[in-house]
Amino acid sequence: MRTRTVRWVPVLMLAGTVLSGCHNYRVVETPSIGSIVRVRVPVTSALDQPNAATQTASLEGQVVSVGETLLLATKSSRTYGAYREVVLFDTISLRAEQVSVIEVREFSSRKSVLMGVVITAGALAAGISAFNSSKNGGDVVTPDLPGPESAIVVSNSLISMIWGLIGN
Repeated sequence: MRTRTVRWVPVLMLAGTVLSGCHNYRVVETPSIGSIVRVRVPVTSALDQPNAATQTASLEGQVVSVGETLLLATKSSRTYGAYREVVLFDTISLRAEQVSVIEVREFSSRKSVLMGVVITAGALAAGISAFNSSKNGGDVVTPDLPGPESAIVVSNSLISMIWGLIGN
């Protein structure tokens, strides 16, 4: 039974990697005000070789204004020590010539539903595996003693808590 479980670990890790995040990025010419965008800006230096490909920096923020310049409101945070976090709010102004790609972040319902299904399937598989291992006695060899049988208890409070977490 253990080799069967180990085979599913890479599949679940791959599914988690593919489905991470609940949004997609779509390339646009001009984003709408208030949308979250990721902007790629070419970075050049005097020390770069002339024949080398230009490197790009990626900035993500909320669009404040669009026109000859693209104005982005960004938020960054830095942690100092164990309990102190400093949040910085900046406004970045980019000319149209500076920007190579503008991508708008959009919610992906397909990725969100698939991620929910993968998480639910993983939790069910872990629960069934734990239930079966406790039913078979697990890895520890114990003498056959009379005692309660393994059972899954589902109560209304548990169902209502899960229903509340889903958001309905």
